Amino acid sequence: MPAIPHVVRRGAFYYWRRRLPSALAESRNSATLILGLRTSNPGRARFLAGQISALADRCFFPAAMTSRLSQQQIQKVFRIVFTQHLDKLEAVAARERTENDFDPEKSRRSERVMGHVYRLLETRGRAAAVDERSAAQMAAQGMRPDEIAEIAFMLDLMQRQNVSAEKQERLATLVAEVGGEPNPMNLALAQETVYRAFAEANFQSERRHDGVRVEIEKTIADILKDHAKAPHDSVGHAETRPVVAPLASSPIVVPREATATVEGARNEHAPPSADPAPTPSPAKAARTKPLSLDEHPFVVLAEGVIQKNADAKAWDTKSQRQVRQISRLFARLLLEQGVVEFEDIHQKHLGDLDDLFGAVAKSYGRSPRDNHRTLDQLRAIGAAKPPSERGLVAGTVNRHFSFLGQVLAHIRSRGHKLDRDIDMTLMRRKSTERGRKKRGLLTEADAGAIFRLAFFIGCAGWKDDEILIPGPHVFHRALYFATLMLHYTGARREEICGLSVRDVAYVDTVIDGKLQRLHYIKIRTSEIRRIKNLYSERSVVLHPELIRLGFLDYVAAVRALGYEMVFPDLKSPTSSSPLGDRLYDELIDGLHQAIPDAKERKKVIHSMRKSFGNSLKQKGIHSEIRSDIMGHSGATPTEEIYCDAIALANMLPSIMKIPIVTAHLQPHPIRLLPWVQDKLRPPFSRKRRGTDGAGPGRRRARKTKGAPDRS
Repeated sequence: MPAIPHVVRRGAFYYWRRRLPSALAESRNSATLILGLRTSNPGRARFLAGQISALADRCFFPAAMTSRLSQQQIQKVFRIVFTQHLDKLEAVAARERTENDFDPEKSRRSERVMGHVYRLLETRGRAAAVDERSAAQMAAQGMRPDEIAEIAFMLDLMQRQNVSAEKQERLATLVAEVGGEPNPMNLALAQETVYRAFAEANFQSERRHDGVRVEIEKTIADILKDHAKAPHDSVGHAETRPVVAPLASSPIVVPREATATVEGARNEHAPPSADPAPTPSPAKAARTKPLSLDEHPFVVLAEGVIQKNADAKAWDTKSQRQVRQISRLFARLLLEQGVVEFEDIHQKHLGDLDDLFGAVAKSYGRSPRDNHRTLDQLRAIGAAKPPSERGLVAGTVNRHFSFLGQVLAHIRSRGHKLDRDIDMTLMRRKSTERGRKKRGLLTEADAGAIFRLAFFIGCAGWKDDEILIPGPHVFHRALYFATLMLHYTGARREEICGLSVRDVAYVDTVIDGKLQRLHYIKIRTSEIRRIKNLYSERSVVLHPELIRLGFLDYVAAVRALGYEMVFPDLKSPTSSSPLGDRLYDELIDGLHQAIPDAKERKKVIHSMRKSFGNSLKQKGIHSEIRSDIMGHSGATPTEEIYCDAIALANMLPSIMKIPIVTAHLQPHPIRLLPWVQDKLRPPFSRKRRGTDGAGPGRRRARKTKGAPDRS
């Protein structure tokens, strides 16, 4: 029998347990509510647990229950996913039928297997397995033992490769598309609906292999009706049609008579065609001049998607900028090929865009000038680069196509005709290496070497060319404290660099019967910087080592000077670059000095966060607690929906398991950078360039050729 949600067995009896919301947990010694079900019967335990869970949902999560998706919205999600997956399966079947060794029975069997896999995932969650009961049910539906074994194998394979669940971003888009709030409960409902739609689409094998299409009779009837009403061919009035010119060209309008005369002279000796020339759509015929980029329908609809997600707070400013950039680039490609109407967009154009991604420089998009360059100019810049600096990386390409897919879905949802054979999944690129191998881990020796650099123990001065030279000075700045916090909090670089003085707080709580004060940082979106996603918002307790070395005194000194930022030395008034980029510029040379083979071992600044997570894992800290500390989503609905983040008092013992690699450092009286103390202009700040320049306040790049990307 499958596991019972929120139920554990202790001895012969079953118990219901649930983590309490923080508002309740703070008033109790335990953050978990446990109820004895007083039964050893699993069926009775399942019934009682369902009743108690429903009551708990109404008591603990009233907001989530009132904002859950309605049945009409769930049906809309089902329709969207079902039709998309059905179209994909039919396209795959059509491609298979062109092969000489095509076996319809093999294809039919594969679809049945996947249908049952998705049905199990729908009804039993991502931890589903083929047990005796489910095997008996599938056998009753005509599945053979070898097919049931294949279902179990595919289910296990998908779970091990972590591809059994839809991505949270895709689920959030589906929920928002039907007008729902992308909260954890609605994401869980959307995931179940996706599983159900995938299963039903796979079970429609008769459409693909037997030609049983229930809609064909109505389609033929509509065609015959339209054919009977069609007027006889007649000579139409002269009209003009647009000639879509390149983006930088001036408008050109060619009368239809002139076009016909030229084409007639060109084809005077050509054999007659059996088919008449296609008649342009009313929308095409209505246009008498070429479109500018801003007027292209794809750009117009993309702006609608951007505004919709901005209003729903689903996309932050950075995401809006990225969607706008890729939408306008794709529209420029369409204009280059003379494509204006949505119905004229095909898979080929996505392939051409993919080719363009491979031809441009890796640095494409970093300069505002790229938004105004022609495609030929972008290709020429890429061609001038060595192969190692040409072509966008897989992650960037996948992000672009993901955004384009959302724009195309919005276009289709507004009733516009689109090629049904367009499949965005065909454009995704696979990473060539496992995620955990993209960046190396820092060993304790690596971390210790970093914290023995001159700017931690004593340097010649605060300037860039003095911080790595041994001397008598220790300056308290981002290079000092932000680097320490990366090691002892596991936060992302931008989360630390963009902290506000209001984000450093404390709470008095009882630990082991004693009243203690816990200091912590709040990681949240602010006017200073954004955070990665909604799961990134959290509180992280400060390691005592940070307090010993004077971090709280440093924050007090910065606050007393009237600064809003904890690390004002990272901000230039003439630059909009990420704050972490300045920290990278200051730290990267020291990283290479402390770890000479950092490049070969893939050691980057982000390795500190990766090493933090690995240290917690090796110390036996549960993945749910690690996710709360590091700002990741819960792995299951139980972890994500039916609980609150771990309390600070419970978080501290986990934080204390991080290796202390700074015991050799001695606390010093707080000494700020001179220009921070005197509230002067940052010395690395540059004068703003003109509007057509490469961007505000570009710093001199410290990165040397062959150095790793900023991470």
